[in-house]
Amino acid sequence: MINVKNGPIDLVIPWVNGEDPQWQQKAAPYLSVKDFNGERFRDWEILKYLFRSIDRYLPWVNQIYLVTDNQIPNWLNLNNSHVQVIDHHEIIDDQFLPTFNSNAILMNAYKIPNLSEHFMIIEDDMLFTRPAKPEDFFVNGQPRDFLIESPISPNEDFAYILMNTMMLINRQFDKRKVLKQLRNKYLNLHYGIEIVRSLGSCFYRHFTGFYNRHCVQPYLKSEFKNVIENVFPTECHETITHRVRGNHDISEWIVRYYNLVTGNFIPSSPQRYRYFEIGQFEDIRKAVNDEKYFSICMNDRDIHHFSQNIHQLRSILNEKFDQKSSFEK
Repeated sequence: MINVKNGPIDLVIPWVNGEDPQWQQKAAPYLSVKDFNGERFRDWEILKYLFRSIDRYLPWVNQIYLVTDNQIPNWLNLNNSHVQVIDHHEIIDDQFLPTFNSNAILMNAYKIPNLSEHFMIIEDDMLFTRPAKPEDFFVNGQPRDFLIESPISPNEDFAYILMNTMMLINRQFDKRKVLKQLRNKYLNLHYGIEIVRSLGSCFYRHFTGFYNRHCVQPYLKSEFKNVIENVFPTECHETITHRVRGNHDISEWIVRYYNLVTGNFIPSSPQRYRYFEIGQFEDIRKAVNDEKYFSICMNDRDIHHFSQNIHQLRSILNEKFDQKSSFEK
């Protein structure tokens, strides 16, 4: 491990293999047929490529915590001292288990035993695609992020969750006061062209929403704990009790949003990350090979061509990450 000025930085990865018969049997009383056939719980078998990208581009990461529900990838090398599998029961009260709610699971991430003060969450449909330094994610002890407004677009069910989360922020914070105090972090040149989003929303009385890039997200454990347990304890607890993600949830992004409006971050460019949908194979190939972005997200939307798409995607990733990592048997 490389010595990190901010202290050790850990990585938290939530993962589920929805093809696992034992998991399916456990989930059957709670999930609908649509849930099982949808994209949320499908395993694209690309987790090992995320680990290979960590091995190649972030060798300084202190500890990787793979958060699962009694599942372990059959290729994972548990003899590697830098990876540890965390079962849900280690961080979530038994009365709320089993849970199939990603919001509830990630709200408990700060309870991981021995988790470092500086940690990052990255989803299993993401990948690191260029060399990175600790300072690319934390500066002077603060996470790097961007305070950019962007109206919530109600085109899917997750919009309800975003709206619920934003309402908490607007109830607790006066937008005018925040903008006055954080003017240089709200209209910051690091944001580039995306600053136009804020300019279009700055005249509204309340925050219209925040720009999300579906990327690796840095956090401070102390702030995470503070927001979940002290700032919004009732609302966060309510979400944790929901075994399946629904319209009454709030997102664990409530921690990120709170950090933004309190100024607990260092302004950074959102262009360091990129979001793709499965099917944009040539764009994904280019992003992986050009090493332009720190991380990319490959979101699963196509429920009709699963086998064909997974084969093509793995072929692209295997061209770039063809060598086993130290995390594999």
